[in-house]
Amino acid sequence: MSTDAGYETRPVGWERRGFLKELGLGGIALASLLADKTASGATADLNEPLAPRKSHFAPKAKNVIFLFMVGGASQLETFDHKPLLKKYAGKLARDIFSKEDLEGLNPEKSYTHTRIVPPVFSFKRYGQSGAWVSEIFPHLTQVVDDIAFINSMHTDSAIHSTAQILMHTGYSRQGHPSLGSWVTYGLGTENRNMPGFVVMADGRPSGGRALHDSGFLPGIHQATLADVKPGNPPVPHITAPTFLSRDQQSKQLDLVRKLNRLHSGMHSTQPELDARIAAFETAFRMQMEAPELFDIRSEPDSVKALYGNTEFGRKCLTARRMVESGVRFVEILDGATRRRWDAHGNRGGLINNHRTNAARTDQGITALIMDLKSRGLLDETLVVWATEFGRTPMEESRKEELLGRGHHHYGFSMWMAGGGVRPGITHGATDELGMHAINDRVSHHDLHATILHLLGLDHERLTFRHNSRDFRLTDVYGDVVHELIA
Repeated sequence: MSTDAGYETRPVGWERRGFLKELGLGGIALASLLADKTASGATADLNEPLAPRKSHFAPKAKNVIFLFMVGGASQLETFDHKPLLKKYAGKLARDIFSKEDLEGLNPEKSYTHTRIVPPVFSFKRYGQSGAWVSEIFPHLTQVVDDIAFINSMHTDSAIHSTAQILMHTGYSRQGHPSLGSWVTYGLGTENRNMPGFVVMADGRPSGGRALHDSGFLPGIHQATLADVKPGNPPVPHITAPTFLSRDQQSKQLDLVRKLNRLHSGMHSTQPELDARIAAFETAFRMQMEAPELFDIRSEPDSVKALYGNTEFGRKCLTARRMVESGVRFVEILDGATRRRWDAHGNRGGLINNHRTNAARTDQGITALIMDLKSRGLLDETLVVWATEFGRTPMEESRKEELLGRGHHHYGFSMWMAGGGVRPGITHGATDELGMHAINDRVSHHDLHATILHLLGLDHERLTFRHNSRDFRLTDVYGDVVHELIA
């Protein structure tokens, strides 16, 4: 439509995003850092919603690096040594386990005719702690005395997408904030030139965006997705446009801020605009620091060699650089494409699957712990190795060419290191065949409560009002596992 003056006009709702693109802010502000339209208003300082906040009590950890192995790593091939399985090898699962046990596993499969499978890798004890570790993690054996192994994890689902969402949000359905979002909501971040929550993934996991979404929290707490492949920008449009000076960009940002404030004043029922304003400012500031932070070429050759020349190793090194610079929560999703830790017979078989995955990640994980420790950062950085569930003590039901294990949520393994965790312990246990967590059981709610506690946050007090209810990460469940805390 045109006016008498000859100017083209557009409807009032003319794509504000299109207008903002013309301001040179680009996709980073318009996608990764924009507030979600379903978000509620921020309760923090509107000018600095990610400013550092006081914790409920003295924290042991300041930052988190969350290493998530997508697909369900087998406890029986990693950290839960079950030699008795050899005695029952080949026996029918139905003759050993109850009907309820077998029917309560993956509803997509039947385990009636499956047989017990012993561990396919050898185990040995390592370190002064005597921790059991599979042969597929030779590097990790060097740092077992810094780790607290949890062999009594259990969760509520053996379906990939649901279990991944549970492990990240505490709920089985989408729409709830992820762990990283809750952490930045509770604590803010120490580096105002970077987002507080960064995710590095090698693909899209089964649980999708829900794993790193801010849900009903202000959108500024949503994760920023970063790509660390050599030659690629870590985040779209991270480089400042050459056709604009820094001063011009700053003036444009001031204009956007004023327009948004005017709009926000006229529409008080849309408090997500405050998060949008903060997102634009974060995007602008990222152009100053993020390119250098993601560029690991400045690291000494000895450090790069420690991590190894692999994509996963580079992500671990980048994660260290980020927490060192003040980023609050960093997650690495490993194997997101096609759930690479999903050890079915039609996915390369259990042996090849876990040997390959461990070889790809072992050096980087170990280097991360060593490097953090050598820099004095391990005491304040909580490192968590997690997965959505474990694997069954018996073969999967289909007659595959290669041996595989099915999904298993009754009992499996994870570990934590640094950040106030008691080092050199193994907490909890499954039964002698690795079916059920029976001693000192730890649910996903307990894990979340413990992580928040280490950060100085009371999981029962960290709440957000939404739809007339005070929601929290742990819902109405969860106990802090004090035995894991130094």
